[in-house]
Amino acid sequence: MENRASKYLLYAIGEIVLVVIGILIALQINNWNENRKIQNAQHLLLIDLYDNLTADSIVLDNNRRFMLIIMESQKQLHAVRIGKLQPDDVKSPQSIRGAIRNYSIIRANHPDAAAQVFNDSLQDQIREYYRLLASSDNAYKQYDDIVKKSIRPYLAENFALNPNFLFEHQNSFKGANFLNLDNFYSAIEKEYFGQILFEANLKALELSKHFTDLLKANEVLRKTLKNEIDGE
Repeated sequence: MENRASKYLLYAIGEIVLVVIGILIALQINNWNENRKIQNAQHLLLIDLYDNLTADSIVLDNNRRFMLIIMESQKQLHAVRIGKLQPDDVKSPQSIRGAIRNYSIIRANHPDAAAQVFNDSLQDQIREYYRLLASSDNAYKQYDDIVKKSIRPYLAENFALNPNFLFEHQNSFKGANFLNLDNFYSAIEKEYFGQILFEANLKALELSKHFTDLLKANEVLRKTLKNEIDGE
């Protein structure tokens, strides 16, 4: 009876051990599956961040190029004001009243991107990129305010705009001129416009530098993301 009881006890203990081992294996498999899901989600996030940054780089480059056109027009208009250039030689005088669309795709889609990634170094780079975005926003607002609150009202008050422009060229703006050039060049000769032009050029230079810095940071961050994606 004692031998039989011992055998039953050993058998029960063995069953318990097997059940515990089975539970541990199941938990391990479940943890592995969960970790795999988390890693897959992280991988997809990094790919999306990379794609968003690539789209951002196109927007930034276009904005930087447009700012260069604006600054060149500002420079030419200053040359006209001091008699070093003829009005007909100014390539795109209307660009000084132009505005740009300053926005970030990655920030719109992933406002908390730094908190979503696992890599500490990558987190720091994303935070720095978002800091540069915030600085760029501030520079853009200052420039945009000058265009909308100073340049455009000044041109309108001096009848420098062609009121028939939109009605005559609704289908195509190609070759159209929405400036009344005689009034426009008369308006820019005034000393007040010189003050506006100075401030506009100063803010345009600052904004252009922000776009250049952002493009460099964008390229570095994309390289880091690409290495992280390929290394997983």
